[in-house]
Amino acid sequence: MTSNAVSHLNDAVEHFQLVLDQCPAGHPDHATTLTNIAYARFKGYIQSHLQDIDTTTSLFREALALHPQGHPDHPLSLYNLTTALTWLHITKSTAADIYEAARLSNELLPLCPKGIYLRSMGVDSVVGYVISEYNNLPIDASDEGIHLRRNVLEFCPVRHQQRPRALDNLAQSVEARFDQHGSIDDLDTSIQLARDAVSLCPEGHTVRDSYSKQLGRFTRVPLQSPRSYCRRQYGDAR
Repeated sequence: MTSNAVSHLNDAVEHFQLVLDQCPAGHPDHATTLTNIAYARFKGYIQSHLQDIDTTTSLFREALALHPQGHPDHPLSLYNLTTALTWLHITKSTAADIYEAARLSNELLPLCPKGIYLRSMGVDSVVGYVISEYNNLPIDASDEGIHLRRNVLEFCPVRHQQRPRALDNLAQSVEARFDQHGSIDDLDTSIQLARDAVSLCPEGHTVRDSYSKQLGRFTRVPLQSPRSYCRRQYGDAR
């Protein structure tokens, strides 16, 4: 980053801070000024001039809170915060950042059909990063974790390179919930998801064997422990 660029960036941050001081909470321009100073700080961060991504993310989060659903700037605020969270995750590798980015992406994508300006700003690449990193998170059998896994799967249409892994991760999450609660519906769902994952990987695919073994494990679950399976499903017989 050249010295002139650093100087211009510093001037922009200082200018927007002065404007923000004149636009306290409740002022009609407060949210816009928050966005402007956050964006200037964000540009400085990605160009290795400013180091504080946490403050920048907090500013984008404040701006989003002031741009609720239905506000014309709501999609842009979602995109800004999601992008900042991905950079925060790159820096700190915190699972919570990707959880939040995945939740925001689920809200953002329906608001960004192909052809609108936000799509051209890089929504697809940001969501692509979220998908890839979310697929690396540990399996979570909670209802919220499974809900987010389903959302990530929706981000991966047929022929998307991450779809088989998204299917497999969702299958493992649902099967883990079956282990906890014993619902036959969860077992059936996990088996079908695992089958779908295998079907997307032709013979010779590098991960087909892994997904096939996963499917085999799921289909053997009731046979491995019939007594505990029946107890979870039907209760103790008296």
